[in-house]
Amino acid sequence: MKSRDGKVTHCRKTQYGTFKVRFYDESNKVRDRTCKTLTEAKALMRAIKFQEDLDYWYPEQNQESCKIKTGTFSALAENWLEHCKKVRDISESCLINYRGHLRNHILPVIADKLVKDLTLLDIEEIAKCIAAKKPQTRSYVAVRKNRFEDDFFEDDEFLSTAYRREILTVACMISKYGFERGFLSLNPFKDFKLPESAEQPYDYWSMNDEDAFLDWLEQGGPYLKHTSLPHSRGKKKYDKPMKLRNSEELFDIVLFALRSGLRKGEIGALSSRDVFLDKGFIMVRRAFSTKENKMKNTTKGKTFRRVEINADMIQILEKRMRRVSSDKDLLFNIKMNSIKFFSRTCRLAKVKEIHFHSLRHTCLTNLANGYGMDKPLPLPQVQRIAGHREISTTMRYVHAEGVENTTSQQWSREDRKRMAKEKDKPIEQTKASPQDNKQAQESVQTIASSDSSKEVGGYDFSSRDNGSGKVITIRRRLRLVSNEA
Repeated sequence: MKSRDGKVTHCRKTQYGTFKVRFYDESNKVRDRTCKTLTEAKALMRAIKFQEDLDYWYPEQNQESCKIKTGTFSALAENWLEHCKKVRDISESCLINYRGHLRNHILPVIADKLVKDLTLLDIEEIAKCIAAKKPQTRSYVAVRKNRFEDDFFEDDEFLSTAYRREILTVACMISKYGFERGFLSLNPFKDFKLPESAEQPYDYWSMNDEDAFLDWLEQGGPYLKHTSLPHSRGKKKYDKPMKLRNSEELFDIVLFALRSGLRKGEIGALSSRDVFLDKGFIMVRRAFSTKENKMKNTTKGKTFRRVEINADMIQILEKRMRRVSSDKDLLFNIKMNSIKFFSRTCRLAKVKEIHFHSLRHTCLTNLANGYGMDKPLPLPQVQRIAGHREISTTMRYVHAEGVENTTSQQWSREDRKRMAKEKDKPIEQTKASPQDNKQAQESVQTIASSDSSKEVGGYDFSSRDNGSGKVITIRRRLRLVSNEA
């Protein structure tokens, strides 16, 4: 089915928050389609304008072909990926992650399963399979070891709960997509409960780790490579002194990341046009995706922001700007293997193994806690530097390692007992001497004649005129007046 003339009669938002699109098909019949989101409505109007095939939007008009295309879960997953790419406009890097979850974890279990036969037991089987899997990469294990140091959880050698939750979410999204498009009579995975994952602290470097890694790069990145002697056929081994390739460029990128808090893609997208040295800031407008190997027009948050630069950043930017031939050339090369396998580079430097993105965590941690600064920045300022829309996102990067003036200020049991005794101790009351009583009587007579105040015998005497006469106020201080007064 196609549009008659490539024109949309109207598109309006309904009271339920959906968008209704109306047009004429090839047989001059009015067609209405309700889209859940504005993005989906725009994609439909684009297909109508260019008179593309609309069977995708009207699966009920071609039920036989739909049954053939979505007979198995594997075919339904392919349709869902196409929908994510063309309609939802999901980035290619996110699609790569989706395909990896399907290829490695989901499809090996239910790839040939007919969609009409899917039940809740199928996703439970997927959950059992991935719960028994172990990490395949060393960096994954190394970073988890550093996070918990030597105190592991019992299931630390398996995939983390957060990662398993992400895989199972993909399977649930595919099932929901098939149900909403009419490929499934019901959503078989709707009642599945995702595993609860406890919030884990982000990895970051201490100031000692920062200095140790940067000092190692300034020395050229020396390390020992365990290899075989020439012509020994692998029988004789020795440690060969080596130096890291592109150590100077890596030094600039790591130091810039630690001082700016920019993401890796945002650093790789900087050019001379984004640098304003005379005004003391840089503009973060776009990001470079290493997975897709292309430049994106926006950042992850779909916004641009201004970041002030300090002395270290100015020195690096001046050096990098002198090396480029035009203002369009990129200042930093983030395609190096030492950045791609950053945890391995950390191991060579003998510092805490972290991912490159953890340098951003380190910078925001230093800003929020005042490490290496005169005083910490307020969280709203840290939020603007990071480019977060919600302050709760910024709070995840704040690691309050040196917590002061909080729980340590609680009273001990001995302090509470001592304060309770002092509170229950009766106040000693003593009688005033005759001399004090005589002075008090004289003070009352003196104060009654003028508006003034006076202290006599442990009492405060004050007088004021309220309009109808003199009012004398007597306040006790230390001792009581005897009955003779």
